[in-house]
Amino acid sequence: MKKNYIITLFLMLCFGALSYGQGSESFANSNATGSYADNSFVGDGGITWTYVASRNANNTAGVTLPAVMLRRSSSDSKITSSTISGGIGNFSVKLYKGFTGAGNRQVELFINGESKGTSVAFDDFDEHVFSVSGINVSGDIVIEIKNITEKQVIVDDISWTAPSSDPAINTIGTISLLEYFEGNGPSPEKGINVEGTNLTSDITVTAPTNFEVSVDATGTYSQSIALAQTSGEVASTPIYVRLKEGLGEGTFADNITLSSAGAESVTIAVTGEVKNADPQFTYAESLSKFSYTLEEGPSDVQNFSVEGLFLTDDFIIAAPENFEISFSQDTDFASSLSITPADGKIEDIIYIRLKAGITVPGNYQGDVTLSSAGVTAVTFNAEGVVYGELTNNIIISGVFDGSLTGGIPKGVELYVLEDVADLSLFGLSSVSNGGGSTDGDIEFNFPSIAVTAGTFIYISSSEAGFTDFFGKNADYITGVVNINGDDSIELYENGKIIDVFGNVNKDGSGETWEYLDGWAYRNSTSSPQGTTFTDTNWSYSGVDGLEGGTNNATATTPFPIGTFQPATAAVSRNSIEGFKTFPNPVTNKEFTVSTNNTSVKQIIIFNVLGKKVYAASFSGVKSTINVSDMNAGVYIVKVTEDGKTATKKLVIR
Repeated sequence: MKKNYIITLFLMLCFGALSYGQGSESFANSNATGSYADNSFVGDGGITWTYVASRNANNTAGVTLPAVMLRRSSSDSKITSSTISGGIGNFSVKLYKGFTGAGNRQVELFINGESKGTSVAFDDFDEHVFSVSGINVSGDIVIEIKNITEKQVIVDDISWTAPSSDPAINTIGTISLLEYFEGNGPSPEKGINVEGTNLTSDITVTAPTNFEVSVDATGTYSQSIALAQTSGEVASTPIYVRLKEGLGEGTFADNITLSSAGAESVTIAVTGEVKNADPQFTYAESLSKFSYTLEEGPSDVQNFSVEGLFLTDDFIIAAPENFEISFSQDTDFASSLSITPADGKIEDIIYIRLKAGITVPGNYQGDVTLSSAGVTAVTFNAEGVVYGELTNNIIISGVFDGSLTGGIPKGVELYVLEDVADLSLFGLSSVSNGGGSTDGDIEFNFPSIAVTAGTFIYISSSEAGFTDFFGKNADYITGVVNINGDDSIELYENGKIIDVFGNVNKDGSGETWEYLDGWAYRNSTSSPQGTTFTDTNWSYSGVDGLEGGTNNATATTPFPIGTFQPATAAVSRNSIEGFKTFPNPVTNKEFTVSTNNTSVKQIIIFNVLGKKVYAASFSGVKSTINVSDMNAGVYIVKVTEDGKTATKKLVIR
């Protein structure tokens, strides 16, 4: 039989010197008032509880208090029971702050010195219930409320449920779906834990039709097993269940039954499914966009996985045009692959890349096709881009964050180093607050027009603002450059970043390159270094540099608009047939020079200041040049062949 012992005790700890005496109360009426002359009381069920708390000099015994309430100045409050028989029982203690006052109070529950609940914060009149189950007790019970931050709390509804002496079976866990393909049973096993108390006989575990149970995951399974009790107990014991082998296609649902004499039987729901063993396959891919610069292919390799069951014929993987696949990430790439199933199964990793040798820049995409006899073919998309050769003929020469009302105009100044036949090959993106590179995500594309060397291009967020501030019109208006003085800009050519202003991975606030209500301007003859930002290549107005006037001319520190001067070395003259340099930019410390004939060639490399840093000669159509001794930056390559000369800008990263 179960016995419930419930008492209700109110304790309140409050500010001030006044304390009141301990009291006793049967608590038959929790709203009664009474005289508190001692420190013990008898709760419902006859259990005697003692309130333990320190008195102070002002404590007065025998004071009558309203609403069955004790007020204490002690920081800890303990309630101790008389002896309760041992066993597993449950406590419930409700706490609340029954007074007004600023701030939260935090308390923590301890039972027999062991914490049974994390600290909780109380606002005025909030309440919190600590529910603690499965407490193994013997002898006296001490419930202790530790008031951590203040001395004011009410304790209410302390209840103790004694352990049952009746036989009982308990289970821990549930069993999810058990399944297999027809002809491939039994299913994998799944388990739960079983325990028993006050038992007079063993626990019998009976599986329903189509299921079977065991105490050993990999051992013998049967329709029924017994869990032996010792001194009335079955300690927590795992049991395992599985769906029987040899079943036909279909679904199954029933209950496992656990029983013991005198105990209430327990049932556990189990479900199963036998699936049709038709040919089937799956794949997993997360391909990103493939890319390379013209004449630098193939692209980097990515992969996807394929798996199949019950296949009756070869599994075929076909790559789309301009892509190729392999079982190896290094060699043997082909347009299609074939996998012969072993006992109807396949499981492979397939490597894919964008082919080398594509001669026209642009986007390339198509479907990878997966197929086998008796199975519906599936496809997924692969996408790549081949970038045109980079000329690096445009650079970022300045950025500005205007001081007119609304923080306008904002924008970018670009400088054209060499003639550009098609400006649409270039574009811009902005990066706010160190948000990271927008690599591949161009936000503003220029139109398809030609521009000549020495041209400045102005892109602004405000047409009227730019005109008012600088006294002339901007070339392009776009919200992409609606940037603040702690933001970055990226310049693209043929889909690749060729120049940046600012550290795209860092908010510029407080950095040397911050230009809030000011500007930054590239130092003449300095050159970009691809995606690397070199702050010493720039001059800065400082924060608020454009304040102090109504336009650029009257600003505290005017923006040096249109003053950038490039290095004087000549670039991109070509009278040699078939002259090329690749890769450009150079990323692995080597590049190749090639022409259409085998005549002797002289090669000279200059830095941006016109100083010769390399000289050599060779014969044949091409030669590979090692530049590992050169720093990253922009250089000029000059080649002479049969009295003809060609020059080209070279970027080393």
